[in-house]
Amino acid sequence: MKKRSLKNLIHLVPSVPFFLLVVLFLLLPFCNTAIESFKDPKSGAVTIQNFITIFAKPIYRVAVWNSVKVAVIGTAAGMVISFLTALAITSLGGRPRKLFMPILNMTQNFAGFPLAFSFMLMFGYAGFLRLAASHAGLSVLDGYNLYSGSGMIPMFIWFAIPLGTLLLIPAFEGVHREWKESATLMGASRVQFWLKVGIPNLAPSLLGTTSMMFADSITTYTTVYMLLSSNAIMLPIKIASMFSGDSKQQTELGSALSITMIAIILLVMAGTNLAKRKVSKGGIR
Repeated sequence: MKKRSLKNLIHLVPSVPFFLLVVLFLLLPFCNTAIESFKDPKSGAVTIQNFITIFAKPIYRVAVWNSVKVAVIGTAAGMVISFLTALAITSLGGRPRKLFMPILNMTQNFAGFPLAFSFMLMFGYAGFLRLAASHAGLSVLDGYNLYSGSGMIPMFIWFAIPLGTLLLIPAFEGVHREWKESATLMGASRVQFWLKVGIPNLAPSLLGTTSMMFADSITTYTTVYMLLSSNAIMLPIKIASMFSGDSKQQTELGSALSITMIAIILLVMAGTNLAKRKVSKGGIR
């Protein structure tokens, strides 16, 4: 038994750097943030005033609401498009899929500064598509303002699609062709198959992907900062401004904002995990 235990420990040695990263860059910062969020800025005493301030002051309350709203819309729209894209890719088979996957991987990394810069070139005040539409006499983009909360939603949808598609493709591969053939023999249409068989079997993967996309959207910083800098009333921007910038640092309030964002993400993940359990047990029809 001792030799076996020693052998198992030896096998765990290569994973030591990973666990060190988890402890140093996840657990310790989280614990420090949680402690700071309950500190009084002046006296250092334990207090919940930082959290009261978040929901009492309109600027922080609006920042939370804006981040949640943009994340929900981006995730919902991205999920629908990702579902259809993953379905199309798995239906292509062989060679077309091999050609598409590298493009999908490249697009998945196209976020942050490159994405914001591209949208500025295309949809900014002097953007190519905006000027082209104006010269063509089209008013379709006249009311669109990229440099606003609602104007940034297309960007959130954009970077949600590759992530969702990559996560859903393996799930679609689990939908066996035999199921489709059996449904067809029983007289079911393609839509009926997906409503009655396909989507219920994909539900756990769909819910897991939804929580991942939401977390990715609500924590987005670089893309938003590139467009609106520190003027954006968004949760990640407000958190960053508490720890850096020209104004006085408010680490306690910034920590409380961080914990609020983490709590929202955990709440969404808990909801999706609960729904996954119910789906697995047949609780949702």
